[in-house]
Amino acid sequence: MISSTSLYYLGLPMWSNRQWIGGVFPQGANSKNFLRHYSSVFSAVEGNTTFYALPSVDVVTGWKEQAQAGFRFNFKFPRKITHENFLRYCGVELSEFLKRVEPLADNLGAFMIQLPDSFEPRQLDDLEKFIKQLPSSFQYSVEVRHLDFFNQGDEEIALNQLLQSYSVDRVCFDSRALFSKTAVTEQEKDAQRKKPRLPVHAIVTSTNPIIRFIGSSDFHHNQQYLLAWVDKMTQWAEQGITPTVFIHTPDNARAPEQAAIFHQLLSGLEGWQPLSRTLKDEAQLAIF
Repeated sequence: MISSTSLYYLGLPMWSNRQWIGGVFPQGANSKNFLRHYSSVFSAVEGNTTFYALPSVDVVTGWKEQAQAGFRFNFKFPRKITHENFLRYCGVELSEFLKRVEPLADNLGAFMIQLPDSFEPRQLDDLEKFIKQLPSSFQYSVEVRHLDFFNQGDEEIALNQLLQSYSVDRVCFDSRALFSKTAVTEQEKDAQRKKPRLPVHAIVTSTNPIIRFIGSSDFHHNQQYLLAWVDKMTQWAEQGITPTVFIHTPDNARAPEQAAIFHQLLSGLEGWQPLSRTLKDEAQLAIF
């Protein structure tokens, strides 16, 4: 696992996938212990589960017991807040959510405020009001999908200035590798139907940007896009910026392998550590 003093955090869009048994998870691993194994390999996870449902107190307790020291959960705010209420009239839901995950405080990375493509520049005042009520003890990152936020004009400038003024990061969503080739597999076709296709603006508005990389099934094809992020992260490392990178593949069965390849591409950077240094099982080491 990459320590908190390393140059970046690396993770996947989930920590539980039975297809990873024999790789991230040792043979015979029980699903109840998947998080323990996952957090001994990767240093962060994209917390999509909280977008769909509020975890129970017992579930959060279990997560706390399994997460390794230095591991980060980057939870998404519930869809009730971001997609149904559009950040308005959601004080109760916000308080309930933050209280529920508070026991994980030592393992919390930036919360992700993922906004739908229907959230427009005219609603930036609502975003600012929402940010103002967030506890300053946590970090936050905003993902926008409305194309006006990518026009390099007044709308995008206003968004970036707003985020900078509150030290909130902007999520960099990169699906170029997925959409720049003809989908061959059913998994690729499904991913192209579901994932957004957005311009890539690697803009830093605070100090801990989040990169969500959506790759194709063809690792050779993906490499040119990963190398672009290697160059960017080299610049960021020199500036003291610590990003978090989440690697997706069409059905995520091979996401750990793609993440390991990306990590190896960064091996020339100061602070780099082998991803597999904490793994004990030879079957696990085989995928790295």
